[in-house]
Amino acid sequence: MDNQNNKNGKNRTLLYALLAALALALVFVIILASKNSSIKGNLQQLEAEKEMQRQDFQAEVDSLMKVHNELKESYGELSQELAEKDSIIQADAVEIKKLLDSQWDYNRIKKKLASLQTISQKYVRQMDSLYTVNRELVAENERIREEFQAERRQNTSLTKQKEELTNKVNQAATMKISNYTAQAVRFKGGGKETPTDRAERAERIRLDFTVAANDLIQPGTKLFYVRIADPRRAIISKGTGDEYAFQSNGETLQFTEKVRVNYDGKETAVRAYYTKPDAYEMMPGTYFIDVYEQGGKLIGQTAIDLK
Repeated sequence: MDNQNNKNGKNRTLLYALLAALALALVFVIILASKNSSIKGNLQQLEAEKEMQRQDFQAEVDSLMKVHNELKESYGELSQELAEKDSIIQADAVEIKKLLDSQWDYNRIKKKLASLQTISQKYVRQMDSLYTVNRELVAENERIREEFQAERRQNTSLTKQKEELTNKVNQAATMKISNYTAQAVRFKGGGKETPTDRAERAERIRLDFTVAANDLIQPGTKLFYVRIADPRRAIISKGTGDEYAFQSNGETLQFTEKVRVNYDGKETAVRAYYTKPDAYEMMPGTYFIDVYEQGGKLIGQTAIDLK
């Protein structure tokens, strides 16, 4: 009987021990589950914080690049001066975006972003400096251009005034004639000249004109060239060589007679003749007679008609 009681007592003790162990195990499981839940919550919180940081970094990069590209566009061609630095900024931005999309290394990304911000700030300062220098150069060039144009206008005005003055002096110093007449004549007995309007009787063409007084002309022997064109407009000349020619406005002209006048600056009357060769027969029609001064300027024109 005692043995039976002892056995039952042991069984109860073992049962109590098992129940206590189960209770402890249950408590441990509850504690472990609670810890796992807490760890999972912490991990989820860390993931959320990581995503927020990633989004913040992404927004910061996007904002920085937006400002950079707008700045580059606003400066236009001037931004080409910093093309190398711009390429570095673009490459760094691409690398940061790749890190944000594929890896998570906070310190590395933070360092890259700080470097990008530094380079971007230097880019802005250099661009502002280039803009300032360029603006000063443009202003200086504009000032120089305006001064050059003003000087050119002044030079043009002075040149024009000089040309006008030179023309006036040249015109004032040009020989002028008046009372210019021409007449065909023939000789009668005793060598007396008689005017004629008959071609077959004409032996000479007599020219009369008055050289105007001019104090601006140096006194001395002055040359006048007479050109007579027959009714066919052919110039009557003693020859075709250079000794029978003169220059007028860059053109070589043949003359009929060369008249020398002793001029002293006062009004001077001149009479000259063209005597036809014996073999030359005057033809009926209009003869045009021009007078040029020695510089080649045409100063007198007249004509006669022969029957």
